Amino acid sequence: MIGILISTFERYAKIAHFTKQEINKQWAGHPPLFFSGLLEKGERYLSFKSDSRDWIGVTLEAVMEMRDRGLTHAYLILDDHPPVGPCHDRFLNEVLPSLARKLEAVYIGLLGYGQHRNVNGIVLGKENGFLEQCSPSYLWKFSLHPGLWNLEALEMILKQRHAAYCKGERTAWNFERHEDSCENDLLQGFSSRCFRVCGSAFLQEPTTMKHQIRQEALRRFLIDIILFVTKKTRNLDSRKAVEKKLLWHFGHYLGPYPLFWSGLMQQGKAHHGFTQWLKAYGSKQLQEEYKNLTSPNC
Repeated sequence: MIGILISTFERYAKIAHFTKQEINKQWAGHPPLFFSGLLEKGERYLSFKSDSRDWIGVTLEAVMEMRDRGLTHAYLILDDHPPVGPCHDRFLNEVLPSLARKLEAVYIGLLGYGQHRNVNGIVLGKENGFLEQCSPSYLWKFSLHPGLWNLEALEMILKQRHAAYCKGERTAWNFERHEDSCENDLLQGFSSRCFRVCGSAFLQEPTTMKHQIRQEALRRFLIDIILFVTKKTRNLDSRKAVEKKLLWHFGHYLGPYPLFWSGLMQQGKAHHGFTQWLKAYGSKQLQEEYKNLTSPNC
């Protein structure tokens, strides 16, 4: 049995509910959805005793409760990572969970390879959905971008991270960036069972979305020329400055769960890069919904 866990805290409750709203719109027949870190009561609001700012502790309690309810896998989604386009519901509801069980995957990331993102492991064949098996040395193998997790493995990883950090340091950032000891055989074993999707292979609207991917590839090519000329005619620092200003063009990833890689929010405010991308390329409906979300009167 699979579910969805939106991991959040009270300050971001409005954002978390927005993400749920977009999942309901874009992901047909999605698995049951749960929240962690919110004070609201109800079957879908998982209880916790940890400080709500203790991301690792609260998420650990949520995962343990989901396992007690009989769930074996869950899509873990941070509060500001809603789908920004139509999801491939059959792939997410049926195909990917089946592959996760077949491959004994610990994690399958929905921010995949391709679309200007390098392969960091071995790409499997068609019978395994063209998944990339990440290299154990890959820094982001336990990424917190939306992905499907084996809950038993996730619980073990969370417990290890919980013990490794003191109160105030149990953040989502430290979960991702923690460097596991080579002496920890269990987590080293997990590191070889992490995968990423091939986004372009599983698009809900293939014709429209592949056209978008081609357009984005052309923009990247033109900007690469600008960066090359800047480096040659000026210097590397100038190139990096220009690149930083243009990175928002490439935050979009089209796949079975279309997303903007860095999320909607940054330090409690609307994310400037996402706002720029949305204004330039996002749907009118999503632009209006996001405008209402970030309005001071909401």
